[in-house]
Amino acid sequence: MKFSFALTALSFVLFGCAETSVTPVSRNQIIISTSAAPYCGRSGANKVAAQMAAIETIRRGFERFIIVGSNSESNVNTLTTGPTYAYTSATANTYGNTTYGNATTTFGGSQTIFVGSNDTDLGVLLLNRGEQGYDQGIDAKAELGANWPELVANGVMTCTNS
Repeated sequence: MKFSFALTALSFVLFGCAETSVTPVSRNQIIISTSAAPYCGRSGANKVAAQMAAIETIRRGFERFIIVGSNSESNVNTLTTGPTYAYTSATANTYGNTTYGNATTTFGGSQTIFVGSNDTDLGVLLLNRGEQGYDQGIDAKAELGANWPELVANGVMTCTNS
């Protein structure tokens, strides 16, 4: 069970646990839609979406951004599989013509599986110097940190680095 969970978690880290799509609304407005794996939680999905807002700001030639709308939802559920094996042990004692005993059956192999996603949508206004709201906007490069060129080139696909 622990090995199975660890393998599943490792596969999400290696192959990504979040997907983001970008919908242009106007020249300087976009909608970021992020869907993240169950273990990321809603906060993980929100962090990925915010980082992708900064990344898309730079990719589209802008310096700052303002999140003008937000929506998030969790569609995570758990499923439990049935037992995959049963082990029975028994003891018996005979006294004269009578036999006494008991039997115990242990069932095992069931697993709990998390399914679904955590989803976030952000409405983002993109800004350059001189435009209304620029001073209140979030500096995209500062938000991403020192490795912003790598993030802009590759995007964010996991909530573990957000």
